[in-house]
Amino acid sequence: MLNEILPEKIKEVIRSRLNPSRIYEIRFRNAMPISINYGGNYFFIGNTGIVDDARDALYSSAIEIEQIVTRATEFSLYSVNNQLKNGFITIGGGIRIGICGEIVKDDEKIKTIKDFTSVNIRIPHEIRGCSLTALTFIDEKSPRNTLIVAPPGAGKTTVLRDLCFNLSSVERNILLVDERCEIAAVSNRQQQLNVGKNVDIISNCPKSYAFSCGIRNMRPDLIITDELACEEDALMAIRAAASGIKIIASAHAANADELKKRKEFIPLVESKLFTRYVFLSNKNGPGTYESIYDADFRCIYFGVS
Repeated sequence: MLNEILPEKIKEVIRSRLNPSRIYEIRFRNAMPISINYGGNYFFIGNTGIVDDARDALYSSAIEIEQIVTRATEFSLYSVNNQLKNGFITIGGGIRIGICGEIVKDDEKIKTIKDFTSVNIRIPHEIRGCSLTALTFIDEKSPRNTLIVAPPGAGKTTVLRDLCFNLSSVERNILLVDERCEIAAVSNRQQQLNVGKNVDIISNCPKSYAFSCGIRNMRPDLIITDELACEEDALMAIRAAASGIKIIASAHAANADELKKRKEFIPLVESKLFTRYVFLSNKNGPGTYESIYDADFRCIYFGVS
């Protein structure tokens, strides 16, 4: 799917100069150099491959950005407007495209985005076994409530996906809440990215709907969900755990101190819902294990220095 949306000049550089498996992001900004996250580090894209100097980079245009979005939506912006008005669209293979542009409002409600000025194409990776360090402390037989914590682009979704795959090998019912269609990337009723067996997937909907309907109708033993981003998300996780359902989720924060200071996570921290906090970074590439803490934020595993 990536080849279907990229400008020809970028496709040629990737074909001839780069290893596609090392590409995590490609960013297009109007009249600016095209940047790439390659192997966990940012560079520019030039005719010779990755370059450090913007003067050697290829530049993007408003027309190219418009074409990327149009191709990604299969020439039907209207069909994906529910995603688009939230600033992103997800396409085949779990590729997520963040979009900036002019916000169109109707009675103070966001109606859509137009006149696109930049896009960030994020390419997911299946890295089998990347969750095994966490799994040792989470317990495969009787999983602990766990929060995977990292700054953006540090491998949270990849680790969640692998955790789901590994935990699905045990006889339990897993509900995967894939709000942004990034973890399993369901398309035409099929997982584009393997999250294992015994997994029921709810995609492309608010967590409030997914939790309430999923718990009521699917009777999960374990819920795995992407980013808890607000106080409502946190309270839903607390309610689900109170009914005996285990929770594995992710959150944005650089470290334990930052996590504990965020207003939306205070109820989670004080309730001691999560008995494992797994902190990741980009230090040695996405998915680098920094540390693992228990419910009282005592370090029980220390990774990189």
